[in-house]
Amino acid sequence: MTNRTAPADKACLRKMTLCAGLLLGLCTSLTVRAVTDNRWLLCGPALSPPAETEPFDPSAPLEFSADRALFDRAGISRLSGEVEFRQDGRTLSAEEALYDDRQGIVEAQGGVHYRDGALEVEGERARLYLRSDTGSFEQARYRLPQQHAHGTAQRVAKINENITRLQRVRYTTCNPGRIDWQLRAREIRLDRHRRMGSAKGVSVHFKRVPIFYFPYLVFPITDERLSGFLMPDIRLNLSRNSTDIALPYYWNIAPNYDATITPRFIERRGVMLGSEFRYLTPSSSGQLYGEYLADDRLYGRDRALLRFQHHSRLSPRWSGSVNYNYVSDRDYFVDMGDSFNPNTTTHQERRFTLNYRGDRWAFAGTLLGYQMLIGTTPPYQKLPQLTLQYVGRQREGELNYHFRSEYTYFDDNARKPTGSRLDVAPAVSFPLHTTATWLIPRLTLHHTRYRLDATPPGMPSAPSRTLPLFSVDGGLFLERFTEWGNVAMVQTLEPRLFYLYVPYREQSKLPLFDTSAYTFNFAQLFRQNRFTNVDRINDANQLSLGLTSRFLETDSGAERLRVSIGQILYFQDRRVTLDAGDGVETSTTSDLAAELGGRFRNHWSVGSSLIWDPESERSRRFSARLQYKRDGRHLFTIDYRHQYLPEEDRFRYKRLDLSGAWAVNPNWYLLGHWNYDLDGEETRETLIGFGYDSCCWSTRLVSREFRRDNEAELDRAIFVNLELKGLSNINGKRIDALLKDGILGYETSR
Repeated sequence: MTNRTAPADKACLRKMTLCAGLLLGLCTSLTVRAVTDNRWLLCGPALSPPAETEPFDPSAPLEFSADRALFDRAGISRLSGEVEFRQDGRTLSAEEALYDDRQGIVEAQGGVHYRDGALEVEGERARLYLRSDTGSFEQARYRLPQQHAHGTAQRVAKINENITRLQRVRYTTCNPGRIDWQLRAREIRLDRHRRMGSAKGVSVHFKRVPIFYFPYLVFPITDERLSGFLMPDIRLNLSRNSTDIALPYYWNIAPNYDATITPRFIERRGVMLGSEFRYLTPSSSGQLYGEYLADDRLYGRDRALLRFQHHSRLSPRWSGSVNYNYVSDRDYFVDMGDSFNPNTTTHQERRFTLNYRGDRWAFAGTLLGYQMLIGTTPPYQKLPQLTLQYVGRQREGELNYHFRSEYTYFDDNARKPTGSRLDVAPAVSFPLHTTATWLIPRLTLHHTRYRLDATPPGMPSAPSRTLPLFSVDGGLFLERFTEWGNVAMVQTLEPRLFYLYVPYREQSKLPLFDTSAYTFNFAQLFRQNRFTNVDRINDANQLSLGLTSRFLETDSGAERLRVSIGQILYFQDRRVTLDAGDGVETSTTSDLAAELGGRFRNHWSVGSSLIWDPESERSRRFSARLQYKRDGRHLFTIDYRHQYLPEEDRFRYKRLDLSGAWAVNPNWYLLGHWNYDLDGEETRETLIGFGYDSCCWSTRLVSREFRRDNEAELDRAIFVNLELKGLSNINGKRIDALLKDGILGYETSR
């Protein structure tokens, strides 16, 4: 028997729509947010996610069918034999169904099955109360395809419009027949009005062994945040035979405020307390984070860290930010596990900035200070630094105007001199471009004036300097069609000339507040000043010659190979130096600078840079990298670099770095990183480990040894990560940071 509801039969349509809506409301209480990643590639097609479905339309026509149907005068309808209701892509089927029109009750039994695009539920019996929008499933088996999840519940009952209760619940994302992990709960209560759920007697079983037990917990049933404990972070330091356990507690203070409080036990050191507070308003955002460890038993003193970051939009054109950092000692980040390279964190910055951006002008005001961790000479504090810059539109084939000015007061209690610096730099340019050529002449006038305090002997208190800088930057863009194997290519030839003239001005009596020499490389060929900032401006009468050639795929435009080489020809000696004791530079040519980069279709890529000294006929600096990367689990990198000091006939450093991640089969993959000091003939860091990835869980185990300095012994630690997909990830962020830092190109997910 088959029947389609007629438009006039509104009462029947209303009742059957309520029935389907009740089932949808009852069952979708179990659903969670869909995951649209590729974590389930190893699961096969058994629980593959279906296509996204349209939102349910309760006004859509309803169809029902059954082999037999009996209707009596009391308003009771009895359907049997492959009973099925269908509406807007949702179906409810059973062997038998009874509908009591007077009381508004539907009872279905025998192979009860509900299905829509996001949920499937099977049960022995279902009882639905249409008028109160309540009901229950008995011996329910559910499946959430979009979450790759399934499970069972002894009973699922919708108590009222907002409350749903589940008893004897099982949940997993593993394939049926191979359930490696499972969450079990004695009872789960879902409250739609409060948008939260609670569970009693919760346990997590892995390989049939209980690994976590929670007598009671609460959790959100929407994307909204909810207060509660997060997964613990567990670390093991083998060299010191110590355990490190952190248990974060998340506090959802308000929709735009939250905090995370983290007690942390570090064996042999003591108990640390960490806290993070975050806020978000319509015009500002920020976070405050702090850690404190009283009387570190290994270090012999209190240890602490403080970070404060804030950003505000004061108006459409004005904004401000704060970045304040403090740490108790230079070893903090390595000891507490926040840094994997002990020599990278050299200082902590404290910065306050106020910015204005107009149609033609931009202003920035900054207060800048430092806490130094490595090194004995901190930079000057800038209290304040004020910059004003013209940012109006630049036009082709016309005279363009540029302007930049900066006022800075440099403060330092331990050094002399201190004082202010004002630099004003108006400029004009006249850019010319054609299809294959470009030429940009530019004239800049730098005027710099100081007001100094506590000057050393021989330094005036108010020195100044005015310098014109003239440059002409031009080049050609030539191309030809060629082939690379069977791939059509465009090869370019891009010669570039950069002429720079700056007259000599005596500058040895000017202070050095924030100026140093740039590291020479290919980009340095085309800068107007070889010094950073303006305490020194080089004298120059020189011509830079550069040549770049690229190979571009004709179809995609992808750059497959790039080679650049260049050198500076000096027409006069360079008399301006950083220090008065430095000698005049008399060479007629600079070092030769070259760069190479390539990315090929067969997953290989190369990169290299070279600074060649013609006088010693040796490379001052050289780096070369060869990498194979098919994907995030099939990669290997060889990296070599050195810096040679010809004046001292020694290497400053000479290191070889090997790293890789390789999947030996769909489940197992190897991880490794080795950094070796070729000059000192010692290992600086070794990282070796493996990972296992299955349908519903994964793990990684990594052992790391590293040397903090040339005298220290190797420090050893082991890291273990366990992810139960769709439920929790223990130590995931920690080990991700370790592997990304050590293995170039490593990807954490499939």
